[in-house]
Amino acid sequence: MVDTLRGQGKPPPRHLKMKLNTAVTMVVLATVLVNLHPGTSSAQENSSARERQTVTAFSYHAGPDDSRQTARALALYGAKYKAVLLSADRLAGRGLLKDYGNRRMEIFCLVADEMQSGIIHESFSEKNSIATVKIESSVSLNDFVRAEIRNTAFEKEEMHFSLQEEMEPVVSPTIAPARELSRAYRYIRKHHWRMAIIYLDHLEKKYPHWGTLFLAKAMAYLGMHETDRATSALSSACYLGDQEACLKINELDPSD
Repeated sequence: MVDTLRGQGKPPPRHLKMKLNTAVTMVVLATVLVNLHPGTSSAQENSSARERQTVTAFSYHAGPDDSRQTARALALYGAKYKAVLLSADRLAGRGLLKDYGNRRMEIFCLVADEMQSGIIHESFSEKNSIATVKIESSVSLNDFVRAEIRNTAFEKEEMHFSLQEEMEPVVSPTIAPARELSRAYRYIRKHHWRMAIIYLDHLEKKYPHWGTLFLAKAMAYLGMHETDRATSALSSACYLGDQEACLKINELDPSD
C-alpha cells in the first residue's frame, strides 16, 4: 500500500506510517531481546520453560451500561491476568524470569492480551449480572519476551503522539482491555500523571464498572499527591470488587 501511494505521488497516511514503524521496531527488538533475555534460548529448546497447565477463573459484576460482550471480555481478562501472575511467580522462582521493575504491570497486561487459553466454563447470571469465565492456559517465558517486545514498540509509537492525541485520546470501540490498560500503566510509569488520568477518563466511558481502571487512576492521583481523589478512586475500585484497592485504602487510612 505504501508503494502504491508513493507511485501516486502521495505520502502514506500518518497512522499507516506509525503502524509500519511499530512493526519494524518489533522485529528488531525481537532479535535483540531473544539473544539478551536470560533463559530465552534455553526456553526455545527446553520444554521445562513451558509452564504447566494452569486453571484460573474470574467473575465480573456487570453494570447497567455494560454489554454482555464487554462483561465477558473483562471476566476473561481477569482470568488471564491471574494465570499470568501465577506463571510469573513460578518462572521467577526458577530463576528464568527477569525482574521487570516498574514495567511489570504494563508487560503483564500484554502477556494476558496475547496468551493462548481454552475456555473450560463461562456463564452469565441474569439475576446478579455476573459474568464468570474459567480457563485453562499455559504461559511460557517466550510469552513474556514477546510482551516485552510489544511494550517497547508501543512506547516508541506513543512518543510520536501529538499533543492533541494525548490530551484528547481516541479510544477504539474494539474491546481490548489488556492493551488499553497497558498504555495507562506506561503513562504512570513515566510519571505522565495528567495524561494517564485523561486517558483513563476516556476509558472509563467505555468500561464504567471496571474496578481495575479506578485502581490505575488512583495510582496516577497518588503520583500527583492528590490523596483525596486517590482515596475516592480506590473506594470506587473496592466497591466494584477490586480487592487490591480495598487493601490500599487501609494503607492510606489505617484508622478505617
